[in-house]
Amino acid sequence: MIFIPKIIENVRDLLINEAKRQISENGYDSVTIRSIARGCGLGLGTFYNYFKSKDMLIATFLLEEWQEQIRRICIRSETERDLASLVSLIYSELTGFIENNSTLFNSSGAVKAFYGSVGQKHKLLRSQISEPLCRVCKAEGYENAEFLSDFVSEAVLTWTVEKKDYGEVAQVINKLFSK
Repeated sequence: MIFIPKIIENVRDLLINEAKRQISENGYDSVTIRSIARGCGLGLGTFYNYFKSKDMLIATFLLEEWQEQIRRICIRSETERDLASLVSLIYSELTGFIENNSTLFNSSGAVKAFYGSVGQKHKLLRSQISEPLCRVCKAEGYENAEFLSDFVSEAVLTWTVEKKDYGEVAQVINKLFSK
């Protein structure tokens, strides 16, 4: 008897999508490597061919989503000259990211698992938001463009996590960017 292994296309994406589905339906704490693999009709070994752990799988899809948000922000910053509009876009993208992953961000188990790495990456997150802002600040001739863009980026990160109403945020932003 000849054994022919089944070929499954896009196993990595299949694992990621199954993890997202399970997290959304059951929460972070209920999802296991075994449940993800079983949901995909795969063995545990196949899971480990792609990811070292459940948390690495989750970190992978969070990073991919984050990079997509930053890509959209950077594209918009290439043509945007209204800083308040760009901050509004950034705020909207970050809010969307948090809402899309609210099950994770509201889970004490997930927060505990990712707290250290998010804390370590905070400066990187801020700089990724600050870069397109700084480019526009410089193009518009603002003094201290680096400081202003870092300041606004830090504030926007904090405000989105705290779920501040953008109307309040916009008032402050408009004052900051009025010449």
